[in-house]
Amino acid sequence: MIFNILTILLTKFIYIMKTKLIYCTRKILFIFFILLAWTTSLYAQITREQADVIILDYIRSVVTPPYLLYVNSSLPSEDGIFLTTYNEENMKVKYACWAYYLNENPEISGPFRHRYLFVKENNGNLLEVITYNDLGPVDLTLWISVPLGIADLEKSDILIYPNPTTGQLQVQSSKFKVQSVEVFDIFGKKVSSYHLITSSSNLLIDISHLPADIYFVKIATETGIITKKIIKY
Repeated sequence: MIFNILTILLTKFIYIMKTKLIYCTRKILFIFFILLAWTTSLYAQITREQADVIILDYIRSVVTPPYLLYVNSSLPSEDGIFLTTYNEENMKVKYACWAYYLNENPEISGPFRHRYLFVKENNGNLLEVITYNDLGPVDLTLWISVPLGIADLEKSDILIYPNPTTGQLQVQSSKFKVQSVEVFDIFGKKVSSYHLITSSSNLLIDISHLPADIYFVKIATETGIITKKIIKY
């Protein structure tokens, strides 16, 4: 009789302990997966290449070419980014982000509408600031041109030399045929253009008529567009 009672009590005790163990295990696993998801989101940062895709997809839906797109050379910082335009207007984004500048009508000389776009590094959210009667960032040398073609070209795919130059520039590619070359000053104004009747992999252009300064050369091929910075002295 006593043995049976002890057996029943022991069985109940084992059942209770097993139930508690299962409950605790489930709770521990739940906490583990929550921490895993939080850690994954913490380190899943948006790369420069991913930010380029976000920006290009957006501007192609709202802006009609021609336009020039630049990304700020500064890496995302937790302190955010501070920008100044030629109109001495200041803007500050208070989170880590990739910063872009869009000159949506480079053929227009003088003040015009410009867009500044920011891709939040930790989730890819897009912020847009539109300025009017603006000449762009105060120092365009801090910005890197973003290829806008159907297929983005690698910088090594097309060579342009000598750089710096006193006037003549050789544009050369072993992989693509060059269709046109356009030269822009630091304000985004087009100052020279060369359109080929027949595409060529080797082109000589002359900018000796331009004053000494920094320029951006936009090279169009059958597969895409790339822009390179040159120095004329």
